[in-house]
Amino acid sequence: MADAFRSAQVFLGVGVGLGSIWACGGGGSGAVGTPAPAALKLLPASGDIKVGGALQVWAEDAQGHAVPAAFSVVELQGGTMDASGRYQAPFTAGTYHLRATSGQVPGAVAEAPVKVSAYLASLAPAAPAQFTRSDHSATLLPDGSVLLAGGMESSQLERYLPASGTFVPAGDLGTRRWAHQASVLPGGGVLLTGGVYGVNVLSTAQVFEIGTGPRAVGALTATRMLHAAAELADGRVLLAGGLPATGSDVYATPTAEIFNPATGMFTPSGSMASPRTGHTATRLPDGKILIAGGRNSTCWYGCPELTWASAELYDPATGTFTPTGRMAQARYGHTATPLPDGRVLIAGGTTPDLPDTDVSPSLEIYDPSTGTFTAAGTMLRPRSHHTATLLTDGRILLAHGRTQGEGSLASATLEVFDPTLAKSTLLTSDLTTRYRHTATRLLSGDVLLAGGTEGGGGIKLTEVFR
Repeated sequence: MADAFRSAQVFLGVGVGLGSIWACGGGGSGAVGTPAPAALKLLPASGDIKVGGALQVWAEDAQGHAVPAAFSVVELQGGTMDASGRYQAPFTAGTYHLRATSGQVPGAVAEAPVKVSAYLASLAPAAPAQFTRSDHSATLLPDGSVLLAGGMESSQLERYLPASGTFVPAGDLGTRRWAHQASVLPGGGVLLTGGVYGVNVLSTAQVFEIGTGPRAVGALTATRMLHAAAELADGRVLLAGGLPATGSDVYATPTAEIFNPATGMFTPSGSMASPRTGHTATRLPDGKILIAGGRNSTCWYGCPELTWASAELYDPATGTFTPTGRMAQARYGHTATPLPDGRVLIAGGTTPDLPDTDVSPSLEIYDPSTGTFTAAGTMLRPRSHHTATLLTDGRILLAHGRTQGEGSLASATLEVFDPTLAKSTLLTSDLTTRYRHTATRLLSGDVLLAGGTEGGGGIKLTEVFR
């Protein structure tokens, strides 16, 4: 496991930040034919993490070979570690010490300090991506790297490596794919579904896995772009709604389907009460999926466009949708973020319900225990086609997006919203404005902002929120 992790992360040894402390072992012997380590070291994958963040560590001998070890945290309130060496930080900032105890040499122990800090609410420019991208996807992989896939401009895949802060090639999809969905499968593969290439909406799907690259799987039951996807508790994936074609006056579909990773196939699974595109799909603690908002068509010219304030619940056990609650504001291009207490924060979007503007600053919270939406205040800036990322301390980073009143179609601002106080802290990027970008929370708790558009073509610019 450690060797695979190093190759995926561009292993930098001690230079990545956390110190490694060697402890010479004495006595004991390894398995027959396997020399026991004469020394033990504990290696980190990152040097500084946020409260509630995660860190992967492993043990090696003097020759750089992975060795079995038991992992623990020295301080009683210093967080937890599992058998694989994954450290989960506490919610109290401080310096803690991780320990590895050799499974081969009695008495061989190594320790390393880890700094756990609160968010600084600051932005730092990062190395640019290798390709310009907008309407792409970004997915956190099990090894802590981030897969960037698709976008209007490129069929190339690339991975961001947090340890080195660089992007590396990760294969080729074979065709450009944007306005698609990316979903994590059991085992860490990434399912890419639908989207559009040129004027053709796609019904194809691919699975990316580290070490093998992308491969084709069964076709969707319908062409879909700008649809919603949600990972079910049993490992299957729900696809719902979307547009079946490009162009003006195209109506969205109400249909849904399920991808089964065991068979690699898609099967139909009921239909929503309303056709939707630009909506959200969010898994709730009970396993049901909250479908919220969206619109019924592109409707550039002749058809009556409807933007929905309604919401539905998908039940994986029955494959059916039922109505639930109603937002105070109709919207599409909004975000839906699951909160630690099981509720869902709905933020921003494009709406017909406001005078003089179509971009909303509204925040609402859906409570699954009551099936209702309640007002949760407003953002400091109106946003649509922005990103919303749950931070490890329970706050939400609302980043960039389409806006109005800032002198540009795209916003340069971000805000950190605290749902317990219903208040935000504003910050501004000195690097770029953007919307239709991605935001991915890294294992450390930092957030990678990548790509998008400033109002023209895609961009390569990336930033890290800390």
